[in-house]
Amino acid sequence: MNDKYYLTITNENGIISGHLSTIDFEDDKNCFNPLTVLGSLLSLAATTKETFKDTYRQHPFFNDKELCQNVDKHILRRNADGVVHPSDPFYYDYQMLNSFLVSFRRLNKCFKSQNNISLNEFELIKTINRYEFILEIGKGKKAYEKGSNKFRYRSVDFGPHYSSKKLQKFIYKSKNPVRFAYICFSLNEVLFAVWHYLIFHGYTKFNQCHHCGTYFATKSLKAKYCTDNSPYENYTHLECEQAVRNIKQKLSRRRKTVYNFLYINHEYSIDAFILKCDKFCDKIKERSSVKNLKKYEDFLYKQQTTKH
Repeated sequence: MNDKYYLTITNENGIISGHLSTIDFEDDKNCFNPLTVLGSLLSLAATTKETFKDTYRQHPFFNDKELCQNVDKHILRRNADGVVHPSDPFYYDYQMLNSFLVSFRRLNKCFKSQNNISLNEFELIKTINRYEFILEIGKGKKAYEKGSNKFRYRSVDFGPHYSSKKLQKFIYKSKNPVRFAYICFSLNEVLFAVWHYLIFHGYTKFNQCHHCGTYFATKSLKAKYCTDNSPYENYTHLECEQAVRNIKQKLSRRRKTVYNFLYINHEYSIDAFILKCDKFCDKIKERSSVKNLKKYEDFLYKQQTTKH
């Protein structure tokens, strides 16, 4: 099992992206959203451990094929009685996956309270658990290749006099993007490295997306939607907030079409239709969830708009 994971998180032109590799920092094939990746872990790890071992590939941390192959070997090599003994060559992998799930519990409390922990509390957790991940700060410059939008990062050396506040000030004043690159020695450390990035950059709150339901890190609870793409059919190419806008526009047009049909044809059901629509809209105003939007859509498209 590769005991090193190379995690990078960058903010380029306002877009925060993360990459996890078992090769090096420049391997950017396995991409994930750092603001939602911990929340997506919740939705998988909230099930039983055995279920998670069947579905873990759905989590962005495990998009790396080499990593999946190593974990799969452990799952296939488990003893017939379901117990993995220390003598088993894949015992470490088994412990790693279990520890990965246990680590999520403290995060879950943060999600439920909507508040992140402080940097001081994080450092205490890191010390108690003997996490050893290494952080390198890199300053980005545009790549020399013509027409390329990529940045190349050079490590920045900081003296022992540097404090967290000074580093935050350096990042804030930097005109070029700054990359946080972590060398981690377990999946646990990968999880905590992402968590460290969020706390350090002021993501002090967790909210649940009003559309897809994923928990996401935010600087203010006024943010109702995450930056992942919507799971709503035909709108999966859009981020949740934009998808909600577009879906609402579509439903508004459909409502007007149905209303006009009922009005022109002097249907007695027009008042009942308006009342029903208003009830759906009240629920959507409270929470524009996939479920609420879909119920309203199903209702509208069951309504007759042509004369037989």
